[in-house]
Amino acid sequence: MNLDHGDMDPLRIKEWFKRSYSVPVTIVLFFLLVLYPAWLYIIDWFNYIMINGLSSTDLSFIKALSFILLLMAANISYMVLSKNVSLSRMVEKQESELQLLDENFRKFMDDVPNVAIQGFDKHLLVQYWNSASEKMYGYSKEEAIGQNMTDLIVPIDNASELFEIINSAGIDPKIERFNETTFLTKNKRRIPVFASYSSVLLPGDLLNIFSMEIDLTERKLMENELIVSRDLAEASNNAKSEFLANVSHELRTPLNSIIGFSELLIEGYVGPLNEKQGRYAKNISTSGTHLLGLINNILDLSKAEAGKMELSYEKVDVSQFLMEMSEFMGASARKRGITIGTLVANDVDVLEVDAGKLKQILYNLIGNAIKFSHDGGHISIGCLMAQDHLEFEVTDHGVGIREKDLDKLFKPFSQIDSSSKKKYTGTGLGLSLVKKLVEVHGGRIWVRSEYGKFSIFGFSIPLEKVG
Repeated sequence: MNLDHGDMDPLRIKEWFKRSYSVPVTIVLFFLLVLYPAWLYIIDWFNYIMINGLSSTDLSFIKALSFILLLMAANISYMVLSKNVSLSRMVEKQESELQLLDENFRKFMDDVPNVAIQGFDKHLLVQYWNSASEKMYGYSKEEAIGQNMTDLIVPIDNASELFEIINSAGIDPKIERFNETTFLTKNKRRIPVFASYSSVLLPGDLLNIFSMEIDLTERKLMENELIVSRDLAEASNNAKSEFLANVSHELRTPLNSIIGFSELLIEGYVGPLNEKQGRYAKNISTSGTHLLGLINNILDLSKAEAGKMELSYEKVDVSQFLMEMSEFMGASARKRGITIGTLVANDVDVLEVDAGKLKQILYNLIGNAIKFSHDGGHISIGCLMAQDHLEFEVTDHGVGIREKDLDKLFKPFSQIDSSSKKKYTGTGLGLSLVKKLVEVHGGRIWVRSEYGKFSIFGFSIPLEKVG
């Protein structure tokens, strides 16, 4: 047979005493309905016996009343004693639970690996010292407990930090601090640590501070090694760039002479040439010009990598500039039946930029688009406004680029694959130079492509010049 709580408590007494006002209301009702009428009855009865004296009935009533009072006193005593015993057991249970929690907490902190934890009071006297502290600093628990932190691990020159934390914790007990500092081991060796401090306010306004440290020695060694490696890499890169710049400079002088004299031969300044001689002279001029372009690209790339490239800003009419570029590059495109068009947004006007560098960027991108387009194809040069910069895009509908090859772009002396090297001539410097020139302006470069369908190379130039 199942009985719910409503069947066991038909008067809903438990529900009544859950309400905040139940006790005072119950006491007032008990006083008005029971105690006060009983008191009036007893007063009247005393007045009666004072006048008429005691009878046998009155004596029986006194005995019954005294027995009731005795039962009430015994019941009250039992309730008080029962309450005290219950409270005592509850306190004992809570103390046992608190002790167990404290032991578990201490065990947890003691077992935390590689994190030294200490607890100390406002006088810097150590109250707690975990196993990681023993390992990190060399002091056992017995040696550390009761000692001053400044006599153990905190250098005198760093003690002011702890006093400042204690003073702040006196104002705000929930204070938390973090910093990188230096502590001492037992053999007086200084070690870099990341320290975290938190305060705990105990009963009686007793203040305890917990400090947790992580040894940063290995990280500092790695940082120093990285700094040394970075400096060596920068020195090596600068040496390489300087070497390339010197070599390029030394090669440009004889190349200019070769190109110049070959052009004199072609133009007949030293006398007429036969067909074979003219063809050889043109090959010399073409090869020399190609080699000079390669050397200039290497020189520009080395300057950009060394941070020595200077920009000469000027105001450029973007529409006019792109039109001139399309006409300039159109001569080589028309040989294969390729057309070049421009599409400039209406809100694009004037851009302050290094015009020579911008021409170099577009020359490389449009040249690549022509190289990898199909005969009779079309190339589009677009420009639009995008918040604080202009975005340029060169689009072709040629061979496209495989997704796996996109990461190979923009790397010096790198072409996509061996087949491309055989079919398409080039040094692999063009896109890497374009990327550097765009970044020197404070912009970025991107590419979108689908193999066999199209390629879009885009870059941005900030409206406000860098530096």
